Amino acid sequence: MFCDPFFVGKKVMEIIKIANEYNSKSACIKHLERIRWSNEPICPYCNSKTTTKVEKECRHKCRSCNRSFSVLVGTIFEASKLPLQKWFIAIHLILGAKKGISSLQLARHLTINKDTAWYLQRRIRLAMEESSFLKGIVEIDETYVGGSLEKMNRTKTHKKFHKTGMQHKTPVLGMYQRDGKVVLRVLEKANGEHIKPILNDFIAQQSIVITDGFGGYNGLSRYYDNHIVLNHSIKVMAINQYNMSRIEGFWSIVKRAVIGTYHKISYKYMQEYLNEIAFKFNYRHLDGFNLVIENLTKRSIPLSG
Repeated sequence: MFCDPFFVGKKVMEIIKIANEYNSKSACIKHLERIRWSNEPICPYCNSKTTTKVEKECRHKCRSCNRSFSVLVGTIFEASKLPLQKWFIAIHLILGAKKGISSLQLARHLTINKDTAWYLQRRIRLAMEESSFLKGIVEIDETYVGGSLEKMNRTKTHKKFHKTGMQHKTPVLGMYQRDGKVVLRVLEKANGEHIKPILNDFIAQQSIVITDGFGGYNGLSRYYDNHIVLNHSIKVMAINQYNMSRIEGFWSIVKRAVIGTYHKISYKYMQEYLNEIAFKFNYRHLDGFNLVIENLTKRSIPLSG
């Protein structure tokens, strides 16, 4: 594969910059204080702003409740044994990997074991989860990702694949706002019963929605200002300025990540990977690095499984 040396060099320089800028625990904590408190410490125990800095300890003491604290209290970083410098580099590496980075590769970069890398990735992905509300012109489409027919029993494959078409893959719904964000959601089943509630949660009623002729989208004109149907079965790919080229093109990003980097993703973890892919796309021209750090300082992110 052709590799642009300028692009590679730029990425290396960015990693070096991150490593140099946050080369100590105190440097990382100062950045966290800017992000979480805007450099005005707030006691996490009583929310008082009357505090005193404890010299040489990166801590503060509250004058109201007389307790000491640091910016790490109440965040995912508090109980982590991993140095803050490695958290920062991990966030940068994950954001910079357009097609994603495997836990094994991340482990090699950070010189940690693969289980720690997996732990790290899951929490960073959950910090990328958003609840964007789309409006205007919104392209909607579904696709199937993951799965493989090769390792399935031949009889089982024949029954499941030829009867229902995509039982070995995970259905995913995509919603793409023109000149805006994309939202991805895992579907339990690709039908109207499961699709329509998700659309209602993420798309404003004062919107024009564009779909293909899939029956799961029937009746959307009752919920939105207009529903443009492009019947792909008879080669209707566009009506005036209305098309689905953006969401259809976006699926290639998703599938390159799944096939090229992650290879196989279970249904249980699929939404976490989709959060990462959508977040990196939505903030490709913005400061996603500090937003992820801000989200990580807001709460201790729980994990299931």
